[in-house]
Amino acid sequence: MARFRFHFGRTVQHFRRYRHILAVLMKYGLIEMGEGLARKLKSALGRRAVPERVRKRTLSGGRPQRLRAALQELGPTFIKLGQLLSTRPDVLPAEYILELEHLQDNVPPEPFERVRVEAERELGGRLEDLFASFDTTPLASASIAQVYAAVTREGERVVVKIRRPDIVRTIRTECEILEDLSGALKSMLGSDINIDPHRIIREFTNAVVKEVDFSNELENLVRFGRYFRQDPAVHVPRPFETFCTRGVLTMERIDGIKPNNVKAIDAAGLDRKEIARRGANFVLRQIFDFGFFHTDPHPGNLLICPGNVVVPLDFGQAARLSRSERQMLGELMIAVVDDDARRAVRAFQRMDMVTEETHLGRLVSDAEELIETYHDLPLGEIPFTRLSTQIFDLIRRHHVRPPPEFTLMLKSMMTIESVAVTLDPDFQIIEYLRPFARRIQLEQISPRRTLRQAMRAVRDAADLAGNLPEDISAILEKFKRGQFQLHVQHEHLENLTRTIDVSASQISFALIIAGLLIGSSLLVTRTGMLLGLVYIQTLGVLGYVAAAVLGAWLLVSMLRGRRF
Repeated sequence: MARFRFHFGRTVQHFRRYRHILAVLMKYGLIEMGEGLARKLKSALGRRAVPERVRKRTLSGGRPQRLRAALQELGPTFIKLGQLLSTRPDVLPAEYILELEHLQDNVPPEPFERVRVEAERELGGRLEDLFASFDTTPLASASIAQVYAAVTREGERVVVKIRRPDIVRTIRTECEILEDLSGALKSMLGSDINIDPHRIIREFTNAVVKEVDFSNELENLVRFGRYFRQDPAVHVPRPFETFCTRGVLTMERIDGIKPNNVKAIDAAGLDRKEIARRGANFVLRQIFDFGFFHTDPHPGNLLICPGNVVVPLDFGQAARLSRSERQMLGELMIAVVDDDARRAVRAFQRMDMVTEETHLGRLVSDAEELIETYHDLPLGEIPFTRLSTQIFDLIRRHHVRPPPEFTLMLKSMMTIESVAVTLDPDFQIIEYLRPFARRIQLEQISPRRTLRQAMRAVRDAADLAGNLPEDISAILEKFKRGQFQLHVQHEHLENLTRTIDVSASQISFALIIAGLLIGSSLLVTRTGMLLGLVYIQTLGVLGYVAAAVLGAWLLVSMLRGRRF
């Protein structure tokens, strides 16, 4: 059953919105969530909080179709939530992804006079004084902003993206409601969906808060422009920072053809194969060269200009990719080519993607079955989109949790491949991925990288040696006080037993060495002979030698992973 976290003050403040949500959920047959919400509303606000006219009415279509229809009717914030979920094949099955990809946030435009007030407040002047001309009919109208054509006083053609009035307050309110309803998200999707709703809502809130602040989009626009300044195949629109604020973004206006308009591209005499190649390289360079990429390169966010030049648009959605996440993609590709499922699983473990619910043996077995399907194929013939979909299915089935950025990276590559296939039916993005994957593999075995790793290992060993006396002293002190505890998290009892055995042996040897060092230190300060046979100071020196030999043996054994 869905869990709700109502805050009474919020519930009263957003009372009408809750009633509307309840009515829509029941209308589209999302019964489990609707019933849970109705009970909570009755508990918080009384029976009259739930309108009697609301009745359960299951409509035609499966749950994915009904979910999309409900999100569409609930408005802009819920639509954006659906769009976020459509980029997460690691948490949703393919049928949900395909359905939610159809969500559109085209909404009726605000009256221009209201938008004018917002723009003039942000820019600090009248539009007539700031621009030579300003078209009052929007080029596009979305949930967060409206876009207008204008001409600057210097004669530059620009587009001006203006944030909708009161949208920040609306987004804040809707995010509060989504936070309260996050426990019900799992019920909306169905009990068979493995999802952490609170994590998804947090990710969504962070993303949408960034999106309504156009200073983030301006920063992305400048950054992409710098990356592709010397690339004749890509043109990033130039921003006009004088007319940019947190609520207004102004950039160069570009006239071009959408990449899915094949007839117009052919009529303009452009090279479809070249456009497909350039589009793929545009995305792959972002991922592997810069580690910063446009997360939604769908046809609506791209234009094609004369000379087969690719023009990206809408830079509000971008993500940073760490080197380790890029390397993991290379590891997965190498695992497929080398028929090494355990390598792929080890990559998941290194990235801390494996959860307590994951059964490693079954994960390896299923990964082997998946890889065997493709490992005999040349790299260029492996169907990337199908392989990625199967990887996401494997991840979801075994409760593996990849970083959101890694998921967005694969989804971005799948999106650009679908765009490219529209232009060139023989296109395979994995063929263009080959040199990037090979470069990752070479980087992993390069002398420079090996030297860096060796230097890091030496520094770590030096730190360990420097801290060892203090650590031994702390262990001895805990033993004296009876406070020594060993906390172990295990997956197999046999491994646990082996670990305890090795740890106990190592601790015993460490204590023996520590005892020799302490005893020898006491002896070397004494004078005289023991039983008239040997000097006491000589025994101290022999104790130091024995401690050194045992310490070296202990260190070598630890490095080799041997048992004592």
